[in-house]
Amino acid sequence: MSQSKYKRPPGFEGTQSDPEESYRAGYQHSVRVMMRYLEANKTPDMERLKAWIDTDLTQWRHDIEADPVAPSP
Repeated sequence: MSQSKYKRPPGFEGTQSDPEESYRAGYQHSVRVMMRYLEANKTPDMERLKAWIDTDLTQWRHDIEADPVAPSP
């Protein structure tokens, strides 16, 4: 897999050459991020969470200059 056009250190993508494996790794990571958020906020504000997903995460996903770690809710 060639180096990403996104702001990633060399080798960040690891040795995954299968796009499906990369997709599944990202999916697993996102679930962990959501679990940490829900565990930290016993009464999460669902409107705030939805806004975070629809704005901050969407903007981060498409920003090739963004850091590799997603913004926190």
